[in-house]
Amino acid sequence: MKHRELLDAALIIPDNMPEGKSTIENGLSLCKLHHSAYDAFIIGVTPDYIIQVRADILEEEDGPVLQHGLKGLHKSTLILPSSKSHYPSRESLEWRYSRFTRAGNPSALAGPSPNPTLRL
Repeated sequence: MKHRELLDAALIIPDNMPEGKSTIENGLSLCKLHHSAYDAFIIGVTPDYIIQVRADILEEEDGPVLQHGLKGLHKSTLILPSSKSHYPSRESLEWRYSRFTRAGNPSALAGPSPNPTLRL
C-alpha cells in the first residue's frame, strides 16, 4: 500500500501473553480494516500464509466493503516481505490460527475478557 499512514503493525501473538514478543516475525503489516478484522477473529492467517475469512462472515450479505474488503480475501495468499528473515513466524501463526478456528465458539477462547484478543 502506498499510503503508510493507513497501515498498522498487528501482533500475531499479543504482547501481553507469555509467548508474545514485539518482533518482526510476530507481526503482520495490515491496513486498519484488516487489522481490526484480524484482532476480532473475522479473518485469520494459516501457518502456510493463506488468509481465511470466518464462515459466518462468508455467509453474510452486505455492501462492497464486506464483499471486496473481507470476503474477497478468502483463500488468498499473504504477500510476504522480500527478506525471509522478516516472514511471519509459522509457529506464531499456528498459535493464533488455532484461536481463529475456535472464534465461532466464544467459550473455547481462554479467559473471561469480553475482548478475547487481549486474553488469549
